[in-house]
Amino acid sequence: MLADLHSKLGPGVVLAAVLVLAFASEGGAAAAPAPMVQSTLSFYLSCSTGMSLAAPASSSSCGAGIYSAVYSGIGETAGENRTSRIYLAGATGGVKVSFNLTDATTGNLVFKGVAYGTVSGGTCSAPSAILPTSFQTSSVTIGSGDRLALSLSIVFTGTGTPTFCSGGTSATLLSMGTTVVTGTSRPLLTTALTAGTPYQTTLEGFNGVAVIYTDTGDAPLTAFVYGVVENSAGATVGVVTTSVATSPGVGATAFLALPQGLPSGTYTVDIIAVTSTDIPVSIAQVATVTV
Repeated sequence: MLADLHSKLGPGVVLAAVLVLAFASEGGAAAAPAPMVQSTLSFYLSCSTGMSLAAPASSSSCGAGIYSAVYSGIGETAGENRTSRIYLAGATGGVKVSFNLTDATTGNLVFKGVAYGTVSGGTCSAPSAILPTSFQTSSVTIGSGDRLALSLSIVFTGTGTPTFCSGGTSATLLSMGTTVVTGTSRPLLTTALTAGTPYQTTLEGFNGVAVIYTDTGDAPLTAFVYGVVENSAGATVGVVTTSVATSPGVGATAFLALPQGLPSGTYTVDIIAVTSTDIPVSIAQVATVTV
């Protein structure tokens, strides 16, 4: 089933979890199951281009205002906040940042929120970071080709003029969970494996990612682990798989070998463990690797 899912969704999809809900048909019987794929969609502030799905390489300072870009990925439905962070520099004092992302093509609000914090002067090479204290999504779908508009505004008390930082490790980022649905879904089930932090390693000469899974259930379990490998532009470059056999209370390591022949660069691997019938048994994990 997962193999069929990969071919249906095409490039650019981040496989982070397989979820299931139940819908009844008009006759009252449960509809045939089909997968729902959860992913993370990240928007980086870019002074030159507005927004991008990957952090700009060079660091620069951006003012408050509206930044826009055309979304070219697969259609996704907005969800909760994911590791968003706003970098500021150039002033000293307290700040409130209000932000909202609108799909200008459809007129729908995708998300909005505010962030409070302190800016401690400096430049974007050593900025101050603030995190959203509220983040509200509207459960709308962003379609491929839609123009998105990100509005950033600042209320500041202090000295100097704060600016947003863009680029490299100081790239202002607003990231949300999204859902890609293919067909009808089925009920969400609880997980049985606790996943450790994935890490890059080698095994028998193969470069890859390892994850330690601890069985929190009351019976042995064999899980199938899938990793979707994406390049820095967000394009899917491979799907890798392995299996892991666990026992209650015991940790077992799953190793996912990266696809051979990848160009040098940084990649992300979205990892999920499922049963042979595609029921999720772990929370999704994301690893960053270098080739």
